[in-house]
Amino acid sequence: MLISLHHLLFLLLPVALATRMVIKPRPATLDVAQGITRFCLGFGKWVLLVGPLWHLSAMVLRGGPESLSKSVAWMGFLALLLSLHFILTAAGDLFAGLGGMLGFAVPDKIQEALTLKRFTQGKLIRMVVVLLGMTVLGVLLQTQSLGDAWLHLEAMFVPPARTIATVFQQARVWTDYHAVTMFAALACFIGLPHSRDFLRVPAPWKGTICLSVFLLAIAMLWTHAAPMS
Repeated sequence: MLISLHHLLFLLLPVALATRMVIKPRPATLDVAQGITRFCLGFGKWVLLVGPLWHLSAMVLRGGPESLSKSVAWMGFLALLLSLHFILTAAGDLFAGLGGMLGFAVPDKIQEALTLKRFTQGKLIRMVVVLLGMTVLGVLLQTQSLGDAWLHLEAMFVPPARTIATVFQQARVWTDYHAVTMFAALACFIGLPHSRDFLRVPAPWKGTICLSVFLLAIAMLWTHAAPMS
């Protein structure tokens, strides 16, 4: 049975802690604690946001232009944009978290490069512009057709003809699960601070939030695990 990426990330946690004991048996306790909480936060982002958003975007973009409505086209585009954003931020959290657990600080320049802050100078408008460019390219790669990619982007502004296929796809996309995930992702994108800034000043309640996110992600993986034959 193949191990998916988020399961591999989960396995990295005990491996990193064991490796840390060999390489650097006595690192600073605060660095290790912050590394664990940062890793938990990144893991939670990957499982709770990246996976569902990527699945939603793939379902829309690979469904063909004949099944698009205006709302479905927007949902697919936003899902891809947000998934790309959280892929980068989750990767930064996981990288910095593993470094902290090993007792080594990951340089700020590397973290800023992973989260695009180095290129956008932390400006939300610049971040959105960069993500829009990446998303348009992602639409082309997902559809694997310049014509289908153009039809998807056009459907976001010019409502296509309503057919049985568009109604069916709209019902699939606007399920409670997908809608809640999208709203949660938009809230996190707009309202949450950068993980490094959030954890810069240690506090018990911050650690509790990170561990709760981690446990929620584990619960989601458990409920979605395929039964063993």
